Amino acid sequence: MKSTSRRSPVPVEVEDLASLARLVSTRADYIAPLLAYLNEDRHIISHTFSIPFGRYSIPLLLYTELKEPPKAYLVYTPLEHEETWFSHTPESGRYISFPVVEAFPAPDIIEKALTMPPRRKIGGLVSVRLKNMESLMRMVSALTDEASSPPLWCFANRGKYVAGIFYPVFEYYDSAALPILYYVELDKKPAAPFAGYRPTTSGGVVEYTYSISDARYVYGRIVYLKSFPFQI
Repeated sequence: MKSTSRRSPVPVEVEDLASLARLVSTRADYIAPLLAYLNEDRHIISHTFSIPFGRYSIPLLLYTELKEPPKAYLVYTPLEHEETWFSHTPESGRYISFPVVEAFPAPDIIEKALTMPPRRKIGGLVSVRLKNMESLMRMVSALTDEASSPPLWCFANRGKYVAGIFYPVFEYYDSAALPILYYVELDKKPAAPFAGYRPTTSGGVVEYTYSISDARYVYGRIVYLKSFPFQI
């Protein structure tokens, strides 16, 4: 029987470095290292993110290609105005500095993930379409605390844009988790990297912003994907 520990993660390319930074910044209780390596002649930086899925979990290799080798830290802030850059030294204050760990060569399971032919979309995901972005952001608000907030995945799908979050139901019958994607369809791509939600007497308002500085709002950090690996 083949060991599942040697299977490659599912490769998912994000649109840009800022999307990767938004993903790893969804956890405030620890600073995630990023793995950098060469894939053929490409400079790649990535983070592995697991989705509870049925009896197991599915590891996603979220990655993007760089124009040049990275420096020792990816410096990021979503405050005042989103900024992302590489630095030889960590920054403090309103900045988060994610350490960049350089692999040489890239691990075999990652090389295999990045060079294998495109695979079929993964089935088994339960998709729940919501009425509007306000409903989705109320769920983001319910799942956000001081330690973490759920990534808000965004990708093109059948001429529309989809924004959604994973919300697994754990211990579902004989499964470790029932994977559920709550999502909305949008006519166009969100105009900014953050979706801010503020309750109102009329039911709530959603605004797209370039920072998360206004304390009146709960924010969803939008991670733009070039493609979504699951069937919806």
